[in-house]
Amino acid sequence: MKKSLTFLLLGLLSFSTTATAQEESKDEYISGSVMTQKPVVCVDAAKVISSLAEQYEEKPILMGQEPFVFPDGSVVHLRIMLWINAKKGTFTVIQIPPPSSEEFAGKICILSSGSIENINEKAIRTMLGDQFI
Repeated sequence: MKKSLTFLLLGLLSFSTTATAQEESKDEYISGSVMTQKPVVCVDAAKVISSLAEQYEEKPILMGQEPFVFPDGSVVHLRIMLWINAKKGTFTVIQIPPPSSEEFAGKICILSSGSIENINEKAIRTMLGDQFI
């Protein structure tokens, strides 16, 4: 099931940018902080998109880019998408791995999914119209 898929593979992509971006202020960052390696599952993209749209009736409302900084300083921009079903109160955040990675070719990574506790309906209507509420 979708909810169980969030616990598996790609923790590196979720947290490496934070550690690299804040390396200059390392002492400040580490003091009192906890670093995790969140497991993330990456599965067939077509199946995920189909499941989100048809089974969960979620729609993509936001697409962005997350810079991923490698230890050598090179940067890859990973696409992030937020899908929601405001009527049923569900959401999913997915990440598209870099196309240069053969291991992740044709896959999408599910970073998070769950229930919406609060939604600003006015903001959604302002940004997207009534189709999502």
